[in-house]
Amino acid sequence: MSTLVSVDLDDLVCHHAVLGIGAPSDELAGVCLEQILPRFAALFEETSSRATFFVIGRDLERDIGGSGRGAGLLQQLVRSGHALANHSYSHDYAMTDWRSELIAEDIARCDAVIRELGVQPRGFRAPGYTHDRRLLMQVAAQGYEYDSSSLPSPPYYAAKLGAMALFRMRGRSSASRADNVRSFVGRRTPQFIADAGIWEVPISVSRSLRLPLIGTSLLSGPGLVRRVLFAEAVAISHLHVELHAMDLADPVADGLEHLVGVQPGLKVPYETRRARLKELLTARGGSVPIESVLE
Repeated sequence: MSTLVSVDLDDLVCHHAVLGIGAPSDELAGVCLEQILPRFAALFEETSSRATFFVIGRDLERDIGGSGRGAGLLQQLVRSGHALANHSYSHDYAMTDWRSELIAEDIARCDAVIRELGVQPRGFRAPGYTHDRRLLMQVAAQGYEYDSSSLPSPPYYAAKLGAMALFRMRGRSSASRADNVRSFVGRRTPQFIADAGIWEVPISVSRSLRLPLIGTSLLSGPGLVRRVLFAEAVAISHLHVELHAMDLADPVADGLEHLVGVQPGLKVPYETRRARLKELLTARGGSVPIESVLE
């Protein structure tokens, strides 16, 4: 039984953009790297788990130029066996619309920030899972060994379209994209994409309906569905569970009460979400970073 864990360190700007609400205050800029990241570090240590953290370049750059607490913790995590990977510099959901040279520039800019920590990233994940062959070729051209942007779950894509339509009805405009259906279909197992020259390591989905086995569904999803998916995540032979920083956010301690009404997962108490993640990782006997499957 193999277990991969990856964590997208999306900052609060990303969540506000997807939810179609105004930009967060400057006081909340460091929430993910300074307050939430230490919770993942502690929980992973408790469960003998190691993970790949997908870092946004602009957020890490801000941290390095400020307190440096997030950057320091990321360095400690790498020393203890975790890995860092590239989640783009700007986290623009429209990257696949850019000219190839701009895509390459953004990837390289994030790469350079991560290397300031003494780390050479080996993998990439596109913002919002939106990727195509042209983007993957730019990733591979910079020496990256794998991409992990595929979430082969048509139901997730359908739910995303529904959420975006609901936002529009309420006068909100999400930064998420509706034209990236190819990111939500395809194989469920790792594969080498020969024409791009790079490995694709998909995020896990359920065996029957291809429902996503991600933090949102496993830790804070609706009752019966969550329990069924959680049981499958415990039992399947290969699991790659993707988490987001917000999965271990504490609305009260982190000053995120304003998101509770628009981000359903935050309605589940932080302690409950943490306990569920600990239960899953303990049942799986811990986890390893994505990079381990390439060795």
